[in-house]
Amino acid sequence: MDTLQNAPTSNKLINYRPIAEIAVGLMLGIAVCGIMPAGGAAVLCIMTACGAAGVVFALLRHTRSALFAASVLVGILFAALRLPTELPNGNYTVSGTVLSAEYSDGETELILTKSELHSHAGVFRREGRVKIITEGYLNIDVGDGVYIPKVYLRGAAKADSSERSRFLKQLSEGITASGRLYGGGLSDDGSTAVDEISVVSKHNLPVREALTSVRSSIVRHIGRVFGTDAGIVSALIVGDKTALQSDRTEAYRATGTAHLLAISGFHTGIIAAILGLFASKRKRWLRTAFVGIGLIMYCCIAVYAAGIVRASIMVICALLCRALNRRADSLNGLAAAAVLILAFEPFQLYSVGFQLSFAACFGLILFSKQFETALASAHIPLAGSASACLGASIATAPFQAAYFGCLPLYFVAGNLIAVPLFSLVMVLCIAILIIGIPFPGFAAVLAVAPRAVLFVVERCLGFLSALPYASLDLPTIPLASCALFLAMLFVLSPYVLRPFQKRAGLAVFCLLLFTCSLVFSIITL
Repeated sequence: MDTLQNAPTSNKLINYRPIAEIAVGLMLGIAVCGIMPAGGAAVLCIMTACGAAGVVFALLRHTRSALFAASVLVGILFAALRLPTELPNGNYTVSGTVLSAEYSDGETELILTKSELHSHAGVFRREGRVKIITEGYLNIDVGDGVYIPKVYLRGAAKADSSERSRFLKQLSEGITASGRLYGGGLSDDGSTAVDEISVVSKHNLPVREALTSVRSSIVRHIGRVFGTDAGIVSALIVGDKTALQSDRTEAYRATGTAHLLAISGFHTGIIAAILGLFASKRKRWLRTAFVGIGLIMYCCIAVYAAGIVRASIMVICALLCRALNRRADSLNGLAAAAVLILAFEPFQLYSVGFQLSFAACFGLILFSKQFETALASAHIPLAGSASACLGASIATAPFQAAYFGCLPLYFVAGNLIAVPLFSLVMVLCIAILIIGIPFPGFAAVLAVAPRAVLFVVERCLGFLSALPYASLDLPTIPLASCALFLAMLFVLSPYVLRPFQKRAGLAVFCLLLFTCSLVFSIITL
């Protein structure tokens, strides 16, 4: 996509990017609905105010203001419509269709859809997901209809409840109820016990089952070819982390390179580049369709991870712009991805993956070129890669503090080592897996090369993580402060075009709000 240096100049405060303003309004509306109880007086007052403001601005022909007010109203409505009915905590008889069944660390996590929950309080139907965890391995397939006679479930929490954050996090994953089945559901041989969990039908989700089958086949193929490194390669290629060992990921977390183990824009860019090699370079529309369909299929296999969906939408937007002989704008592309994702899943706004992915891309768009220019003028090698790491890391720093309580200090060095080598590893792994379809034995021999590169990367990251002050402990930061921090970064970016004095005033205002929110959060700990 085009860089900020090509952004058109204007005498206005901010270049007009309608999609970006719609995205901000949509996020604000979803946040309002998440903080306050749906249908409450406060939410109804805000909705009325937004509707009235939109009408007034439209009559005054203030199109931008009317559009923003309408976006906030739509965000509230989207979120309110996706809020499930309140489910009292208690014992339930559960029936539903298995959407996924993953075994890890001695437990099976069942995700059910189209569920019916029966209790003394009545019958509750859930189109959203119901998560049930049980001990041991369950021999259950995707698409199976199951019946569980008794399980304790926790459902929706009220806005003033201490469990509100848990509830919103579950909603970000599409989960509307969750529970655990202790010691049940297993026979002596580890198979499904009919008296606890009964399979009442088979294969009710043919499309989902087909996608899961493809993903499982790829994971098995990776296991045969890459052996003990299959966990990392599976995480790289299809986002499957079930075989990823926690002791191997510690160095990645300590050096700020854990994003390489979660499918994101980095992986999407490589996949798009590989697809582009097989597409026609002369026929733009054919190239766009080929790459776009390939990325959509990849998103389906990778279970719609926020990072890959965001990056895929941005790539497709850029290709469409080029096919139409229009200039692509990175910020509008990022905003379009946010609007599309939140339109279908509004509570993705509360997903950690969504927040980190969009914040990282936001920081990269705002400042990577400016950092690159500064580093290049200082004759620092690898200025482009270092600037991208700096831009993304600065924007995600408050989120790191909010969720993990620490900030890796050697993230630039770690990413400069790992990113180019992981690019090589991913390309080699894809090529070897393709070769391994007809020649599995030969592929296992070729796999020595990427496995050797992984060995070198992990040793380097292990060395960095063992250095003094590898990470900085930070106080917990509320998410509102993270949003204020991003607003401050935006004000300081080239997207804000007014003279420096006005930009500095806005930045100081955002900084004061950010500081006040931090002080308040520390006082109330």
